[in-house]
Amino acid sequence: MSCNESNNNSQIERFEKILGEPERVYLDEIITDFNYFLDSKYKEKSTASKFNQYLIEILESDTADFWRIDTNKLDKYKQCNLFNKYDTVYPDSVWFENEVINLKFKDTDLIEEIIPIKRKNKLINIDSMILTLKNEPHLRLIEPSRFLIALDSIKNGDSCIISYLDAIDIAGSISPYLAAEGLLYYYNDISEYFIKRILIFDLYEWQK
Repeated sequence: MSCNESNNNSQIERFEKILGEPERVYLDEIITDFNYFLDSKYKEKSTASKFNQYLIEILESDTADFWRIDTNKLDKYKQCNLFNKYDTVYPDSVWFENEVINLKFKDTDLIEEIIPIKRKNKLINIDSMILTLKNEPHLRLIEPSRFLIALDSIKNGDSCIISYLDAIDIAGSISPYLAAEGLLYYYNDISEYFIKRILIFDLYEWQK
């Protein structure tokens, strides 16, 4: 993942216009809370290096302190379209065929395949796995976030945004460690506006 220096006032203005209200107001509020978190966590560091240090901590520590949105405010944010909206669904049918477990969901022709993995010479109990998967809830995207729509509108010329959108399009979500690695490597003052917001969105999606 890479970030260049094409993030300018014109990009920010277009991004915020597509993002809309109250999403822009809420996102700015989230960023303010996140900045307070950085200030309290890195009191001895200058303002310019606090976010950079947090990216380093995520990348290098297995016990990184993942910031979370205030739970008292989260319900308010969920009422708008800032983040993705999901529906909880269960497989319509689950079966074992050609050495893979297949999951079929209602209202879609797509079939998800899971390869059973044998661990430490233990026998694989296919029936038990099928029963577990039948009763395991899955998240189905029903409405994409305005954040992603706005980000997509200004992605041209910004390889960081392009790479991030491509990654989540393939994987659905990516770990904060992977996100931090790319964001840290290409971080600069000009790109901070979008990089900070991408990290906030990624942390929320990863922890939901």
